[in-house]
Formats: sequence, structure tokens, C-alpha cells
Amino acid sequence: MQYALDFTQKRPPDVQARIADGMKQADDNADIRWRQIIDGCVLAAARRLPELTSDDVLDEYEKLPNPPKTHSQVALGPVMDRAHRMGILIATERVIRSTRKIKHGNYHRAWKSRYCQ
Repeated sequence: MQYALDFTQKRPPDVQARIADGMKQADDNADIRWRQIIDGCVLAAARRLPELTSDDVLDEYEKLPNPPKTHSQVALGPVMDRAHRMGILIATERVIRSTRKIKHGNYHRAWKSRYCQ
């Protein structure tokens, strides 16, 4: 039996709604101090790099002395989405493999910075 996969279309609306609910829940459960600081790290990475991923944001975060922690790094997705809505980042169609050992080469969206100097 031959299967045909079509990756050109969006996910069904019910799947999109579940993803949005999950992202909102991850953002709501994130530590408020972590959220504020990681938003600043997105801006710092966007000012330094013409194209970035969430790994670059984590690099900025790890430069800080004693940064606050949050329950899960899943909350990075809503952070990047918020930066997109604020006009800091532009989504691209490119994906880049993570270089962090803990992420096992997962794919991350590449974002174009609107603030790179």
C-alpha cells in the first residue's frame, strides 16, 4: 500500500486550537520573572543577529548571572510567538537543527530579526 503525505496545507482547525491552548498554558504557567527576562533576551539576540532561533535566545539567557528558572523550556515557543506579534521577529520558512545536546537535534524555526544593528 502506498501512502501520500501532503505537507503543503495547514493543520486542521481543531489541531491548531489544541496547539494554541497548549502554548497559552505553557506561557501562563511560566514564572513571571523568567518571562520578563527571556523577553529581554529575545530582544538582545535580535539586536545582535540577523537570523536567530530559540537556541540563540537561550545563549543570551545563560550569559546572565543567576537568572530565574521556569518549570519548562516549552514556554520558549510562546516567547518567540510574542516577539513575532510585537514586530521584533519575522517568521521564515527555514528550520535549523538545534546544536544543544539536551535537544537531540530537534528542529527550530529560524526567525529574521527586525532589530539587527
